[in-house]
Amino acid sequence: MTNYLLDTNHAGWLMAQKDSLVARLRRAQADGDRFGISVTVLGELYYAVYASQRRAENLRRLQSLVGALLLWPFDALAAEEFGRIQAEQKTKGRPIPPLDAQIAAVVRVNNLILLTDDKHFTFVDSITVDNWRV
Repeated sequence: MTNYLLDTNHAGWLMAQKDSLVARLRRAQADGDRFGISVTVLGELYYAVYASQRRAENLRRLQSLVGALLLWPFDALAAEEFGRIQAEQKTKGRPIPPLDAQIAAVVRVNNLILLTDDKHFTFVDSITVDNWRV
């Protein structure tokens, strides 16, 4: 069993019911894999909903998505890991956006695989990144 965290771009595709991603996710779930989002991703998705032209429709889609996924918290352990990641990336000269560092922290403390198409996550040590949107 593998546990995945969907970054905002993958969760958005799932909300939009993109056939290729939905099919792959269903196959993986049938094999026992689990999928979720972090509280940070949830916040980004709510922002996208409330900034959209079709709020009611998108809010229904988001609520349906949230009901089908695990929700990993940004807790005290993740907060400490966030600080560590931000410092590591600064030392490397490869800072990443703070919200993405929060997402990476949740991935690291929960030993998840991050599904994203954002390249800067590949610069974060000790996380596994995959892209199912290709």
